[in-house]
Amino acid sequence: MSKGCMRLSFNFRATARGVGYLFVLVLATQLLVFGCATTSGGNPTPEAGTSPDELPDWYLDPKGTYPDETYLTSVGSGDNRRAAEQEALAGLSQIFEARISVDSRARQRYQELMTSEGNVSESEVQLISTTRVESNQELLNVQFGEAAVDDSGIVHTIAYLERLPTAQIYRGLIDKNSAQVRSYLDEAERSGSILRQYAYLSAASLVAENNELLLDQLRIISPGMTQVVRRGYDPQAVNSLRAEIAQEITVGIAVSGDEDGRVASLLREAISEEFFPVSDDAPLLSVSGSVVTSPAEAGEGFESVRWNLALELAGPDDRSLVTYEGSDRASGVSQSAARSFAFEDIEEAVREEFVGSLRNYFDRLVVGN
Repeated sequence: MSKGCMRLSFNFRATARGVGYLFVLVLATQLLVFGCATTSGGNPTPEAGTSPDELPDWYLDPKGTYPDETYLTSVGSGDNRRAAEQEALAGLSQIFEARISVDSRARQRYQELMTSEGNVSESEVQLISTTRVESNQELLNVQFGEAAVDDSGIVHTIAYLERLPTAQIYRGLIDKNSAQVRSYLDEAERSGSILRQYAYLSAASLVAENNELLLDQLRIISPGMTQVVRRGYDPQAVNSLRAEIAQEITVGIAVSGDEDGRVASLLREAISEEFFPVSDDAPLLSVSGSVVTSPAEAGEGFESVRWNLALELAGPDDRSLVTYEGSDRASGVSQSAARSFAFEDIEEAVREEFVGSLRNYFDRLVVGN
């Protein structure tokens, strides 16, 4: 049976006209390329009278049409073509043992680092984050085959990965990531500044982490191909070296107006996630700033608090490295509730904006070199 789309001669009706499409977003246009298009409106017209004997081969026996040694497959169903594809994609992802959940900021950092070196194109990097499904698994080179509608109007389709060409795509990206990690490690060793050294080790750790996610998937797609992958570095050793250097980068914290120490506590916790110890004893880096909260005008039945937060990170020579200024208003049924919500906003500002800017500072040391 052909794996392209076809019009079925029985009471299932094909909804596609081309071969299954490669689910890749082109970075410049973000265009989904559909090789198999649905009928008008995205919902194929159901036909009545389908019996079990009339079901298509790929639905009754997916591995018979798409042999397991060549393909990974999953059949999905839904009210329309898109829903059926998403269910098929989610089912396909569940074949994989690793669960990938990388936050958007880390993904953006990875993309900027890799494309800035010129060894990996933006479209190649984008492959890693295009096929997102509910299970948090991200897959490369997913394609869809025929689609059909049963007599109750439910759409069925099949998602598949062709093992060999998909494995080759993974292998290529893994090799490029590995080369980049080794390059960052070499640069870290040559760095005269401890901040620059940490920047390269942080970048190496980020790329190495992404590489391990790709390797986890490759082990499912083609176990044999993983045997010939040579990273040229030990991922655990990379993380350990990053943490070791980070311990030498002490950070002091002083925030005026922080009467109960909540902002300082937020900063201490967030900075420790970067492995930097907090100390007031001749710190290498220092965070200073202020926080102000005050009652604000609110609507009937609510109380509001206006908050203002200003933070600055200075280097060993007291030169400003990172700054953040933000303000907003939080409301609640009481002043206490409003203040609680205000500090939730402040916590998000510290973690997402200020610490994010700190990471960007180190990334710029790498990208701008």
